[in-house]
Amino acid sequence: MNMDGNIAKEIELLLSRSGLSKGVVSIIDCWLDAGFRIKGRYGWAQLTLITCDSTGGALEEGLQGAVAMELYALAADILDDIQDQDNNSLPWRKVPPAQAVNFAACILVLSYQALSTLSNSRYFEEASKVLNQMGLQACDGQIQEFLNDSKEKITLEEYFEIIHKKSGGLTAGACKIGAILGGADQALVDQLEQFGMCLGIMSQIKNDLDDFLNPETKSDFIKGRKTLPFVYLLNVLNEIEAEELKYLSTLASKGLAKFGTNEKRQLRELVINEGAGHYCSVIHEMYKQRALEILNRIPISEKRKEKLIQLVG
Repeated sequence: MNMDGNIAKEIELLLSRSGLSKGVVSIIDCWLDAGFRIKGRYGWAQLTLITCDSTGGALEEGLQGAVAMELYALAADILDDIQDQDNNSLPWRKVPPAQAVNFAACILVLSYQALSTLSNSRYFEEASKVLNQMGLQACDGQIQEFLNDSKEKITLEEYFEIIHKKSGGLTAGACKIGAILGGADQALVDQLEQFGMCLGIMSQIKNDLDDFLNPETKSDFIKGRKTLPFVYLLNVLNEIEAEELKYLSTLASKGLAKFGTNEKRQLRELVINEGAGHYCSVIHEMYKQRALEILNRIPISEKRKEKLIQLVG
């Protein structure tokens, strides 16, 4: 059985033993499938297992942690989309928010239940600490985002502090759990955690730029969210240009009917002319090189590094 098959079987077993009603299990399965269509099948579980394998761990050692990570990430996505009022085509955005929040809570508990099936008590304790800390940091980052919504602008340092806690923290946590379950020593666990942090920040930067330029499908620009290109522009534009950006954001917030072809062109010109796209690309490349440097230093065989290198792209 391939990796996906093993993960699917483990999730099916977890749900069958959960005591949840058939209707609830069916909805959770449906929501998992919807997440796969957006982000790829079992991406978080695979990241955990790839890291576990790279440290010499066996599939059966990493599987429970991988399932826990997959479910945790789904719960986090659901809560993020509700809070951001984003991704309206997804099934958890088509039910009342209170219902979606309850399902997210249920999936989060299932994540911890998956972890509790670990037979090695030390692995369970260490992986649980990672999951708890990851959750606290993600919540703190989300709260900081809410507080920043009321600010006219934030610094680039404030932006990076938040994504270290949210996107970076999630991938760092997956890699750290994988390394722990693979039996890595503390130094290697820490290195793979930093590798995961780089992966998460790279992904967030790419998403930020893509979403910023696509107000038809994403609400980041419409709602004036402090994404990297927006934060960069607010910090480098002169007063007249800053007013133009705010004007475009105000138009977009009134509906796409008022934000037409000319406005989209103006936005793209600002991004290109003021170097926002270039800046995002440079920072993305910087974190890519950091990730590769970490892999170059870690004491594992080149063969075991192959899949980790592929993750960097």
